[in-house]
Amino acid sequence: MKPGDKIRVLRVPPPVEQETPEEVLLLFRRCVGQVLRIEAIDEHGHLELYVREDGTQAPDCLHHMIWIEPEHVEPVS
Repeated sequence: MKPGDKIRVLRVPPPVEQETPEEVLLLFRRCVGQVLRIEAIDEHGHLELYVREDGTQAPDCLHHMIWIEPEHVEPVS
């Protein structure tokens, strides 16, 4: 996977489920099943995604920016 690729979010990562404020957790839950574009990949391999409040693709980081590990997504052709 690389920036610009499309992915589908499969699940909320367990640490997010257990340790994240409710508002952020709800945002991650809305992303499950959505097809999103990878904006960047950090030095740990986490995928940077820009999302709207409803979990759909946002055009820029002025909405929400989340990071997710690649094992919680699948590539979309």
